[in-house]
Amino acid sequence: MSTKRRMSYYDNFLKKYPSAGKSDMDAAKFSEIWQHYDSNNSGYIDDEGLDKFFKDLLMTMSSNEVTPELVKDLKDCFMESYDDAKDGRIAITELANILPTDENFILLFRREENLQSSVELMTLWKKYDKNKSGYITRHELGDFIRDLLAQRGKKLVPEEKIKEYVKAMLKIFDKNNDGHLSLAEMARLLAIKTEENFLITSSRMVKFQDLSPKERNARLNEVFDHYDKGKTNYLEGAEIDLFVKDLLDYGGLNEGDDFQQDSMRKVQIFKQTLMQHCDIDGDGKLSKGEVKMCIGIHE
Repeated sequence: MSTKRRMSYYDNFLKKYPSAGKSDMDAAKFSEIWQHYDSNNSGYIDDEGLDKFFKDLLMTMSSNEVTPELVKDLKDCFMESYDDAKDGRIAITELANILPTDENFILLFRREENLQSSVELMTLWKKYDKNKSGYITRHELGDFIRDLLAQRGKKLVPEEKIKEYVKAMLKIFDKNNDGHLSLAEMARLLAIKTEENFLITSSRMVKFQDLSPKERNARLNEVFDHYDKGKTNYLEGAEIDLFVKDLLDYGGLNEGDDFQQDSMRKVQIFKQTLMQHCDIDGDGKLSKGEVKMCIGIHE
């Protein structure tokens, strides 16, 4: 074996998993492999991670000398067969086709209907953040996984397996290793791209106080219609949560990245204060007139 070959094999991450590609691996091993090759935390194996994965896979499959040409041939062959989205990168479900994995675990990533908006994300968040901590804890993540598997007809999954899936999910998506999921991390798990802050990107709030009454009313209508996803003429539930979060970000009170680690805790605190002042009739919803009062905070 050449020096080049020995050095390459020494760097081969997949050598830790000799059964990779040959028999089903458990969720723990799969999550470790995914985390290693998703080197840029993009939610995909792409760029350098993609080339490294196929190089390591070829070295695991063959005892012959590995050349760049052979790696390219293997990559082209596998991407033609397994890159279902034809986007030149590997998603979690696509990797599971290359490296057979615990079927129930992969079911968690195969969704018939993806969430389409941040309001839907907020609705799901409120359902599982039962203690209103601003995080999805291990126990709450277990409830989410259990419900998701039940929707797929898998109602008798042993508790030990649920705990294994929770641990694997956290390894993949808990990027700051704090043992629970923030809203941003949950959004990554659900493969939903959070919407940009409407109040900022639309400039609907810029120099609001300088507008004429007619222009101000028109802007108010645009803001209200954006958050009234259900077209009920009220903001309620998750619609209020998203509006409050965007209001916090617009006012500079929620510093850092969008949906940062403790953003939901801040949203709930600010929401309580906001509703006390603006929910005049105490119905737990915001009418257009009440939203106008909320916006007036920033005049």
